[in-house]
Amino acid sequence: MPRFELIERASQMNSYLLFVSLLSLTFIAYARISTPGALSLSWKRFWKLSKIESFGFDDEKIRPETQSLFLSNALVSFSLSTYLFLLSYFERLDALGIALIFVLGCIVFQLFNFRLALFLTDNWKLVGNIAEINKQVWSFVGLVYLSLSFLWLIYGQSNAILIQAYIFVFIAAYSWRLIKAWRACIQANLEWYYLILYLCTLEILPILFVWRWLSGEYN
Repeated sequence: MPRFELIERASQMNSYLLFVSLLSLTFIAYARISTPGALSLSWKRFWKLSKIESFGFDDEKIRPETQSLFLSNALVSFSLSTYLFLLSYFERLDALGIALIFVLGCIVFQLFNFRLALFLTDNWKLVGNIAEINKQVWSFVGLVYLSLSFLWLIYGQSNAILIQAYIFVFIAAYSWRLIKAWRACIQANLEWYYLILYLCTLEILPILFVWRWLSGEYN
């Protein structure tokens, strides 16, 4: 009987997680209905290194509501994938708490770090362009994490390939976001020493601090 109850709880948890994945899938379905070809546009905008004036989705082909659906999917699927990733190392409640803190930290970090840098360097005009880069990157990366979450639910939380894929996608998305933002700043003739200062102070330093904290050096 105890074995039966344990299996039943695990099955119930998987049902909840599957519901969350289906919620993300619903966002994508509505996005495709709202804007036909939105998925291909998201793919193209993710990879395109264009001039500042052409950043963002084409307003004639995709609606702002559609972009909001993509970003909603990115938030849900990234949170779910992070939780499934952490389940390989922590208990469920601990994994849930850490996942929420991590996702919220990523959102706050990417929303405010470049705004602070542009404000201090008196280059506030670039805020809209960098914000659009964040939307481009996460609109597409959310689709990747949605796929990962479905695979995780199928093959189990301890799948080593999916764990490595989660880490790879996160690092690749983070790096590509920096490359696109760097190019946008160069096109706007922003001084190179501002870029170096921003990279060291507001990108590398916080990551090193979090890494050392997680590794227990500050305990």
